[in-house]
Amino acid sequence: MRSVRGIYLLAISLVSFLNLKAQVEDSAFVMYQKDSAIIPETDPTTLFFQEGEKTTIPDKILIVTKSRKTLPLTKLLKGIYTATGQWVGAQTDSMDSYIEYTFADLDNDGKKELLIYNYTGGAHCCDEIYIFKSIAANKYQHVVKMFGGHTVITSKKEFEFSFTESFGYFFTCFACGFTDTTDGAPIYVDNITLKYNKGKVTVLPGDAELKSVINDNLGKLCEQPYVKLDSEIPMDEGLRKEVAMNLVVYYYSFGRNLAATQQLFNKYYKYPDAKKIWTAFTKNLLYIKQDNDF
Repeated sequence: MRSVRGIYLLAISLVSFLNLKAQVEDSAFVMYQKDSAIIPETDPTTLFFQEGEKTTIPDKILIVTKSRKTLPLTKLLKGIYTATGQWVGAQTDSMDSYIEYTFADLDNDGKKELLIYNYTGGAHCCDEIYIFKSIAANKYQHVVKMFGGHTVITSKKEFEFSFTESFGYFFTCFACGFTDTTDGAPIYVDNITLKYNKGKVTVLPGDAELKSVINDNLGKLCEQPYVKLDSEIPMDEGLRKEVAMNLVVYYYSFGRNLAATQQLFNKYYKYPDAKKIWTAFTKNLLYIKQDNDF
């Protein structure tokens, strides 16, 4: 037989549980109300694929991969293929939901290209966009792979490719970034624009204004006090990442001239760890080239 104290404690626990349950249900209801009141705007790239043209015969659409392997579209949509062109099947059934496709005439030449979007999953990663050109009736050949994040397909059918994924952890945390609330703060620079035309994807070249912005940004960033990196956790509050963002945009926007990019780096970055930062930057640049065809 339970003691009076035991029955009392059991009653208190039951009341506490019921109160907590009510609070959770009330919170869920409030959250539901809040969430339902705010409808986030769908990004342009998602809309591009969701509202784009599909096919009723995906099994008859043939795809020539980068490694010259020919696969039906139905099979490609159940997996992804690597940067070297090797097709790998989906690891789980849920991966199918991450893959989307559409047909669109990107260069207005009367021929529609095939675009495939794949979300790789994982923390802070990653969007893949593949473009295939038409080479025969119901047959398409690999042109380019874009691997990164936040790639926006504009109304002009251009691709704003961001380097936020590639340099997200460059000597800092992914969410960290250099903060300056003054009127003369550096202008945030993180992307380039890609254009498809006649079977090729090219980077739209930068202009004098962009070059001036990058030089001004680097001048202001590298005037900040030097923050020595910890040997165990080499992170700052985002300054080195901002420097790298400006450098990679400069590299791709002005002829992919690594020597000129290094000269720009040396001009502004006078801190004692310059050699270490430049080496890390070139390694990240190599990874970008390995993961992308443009």
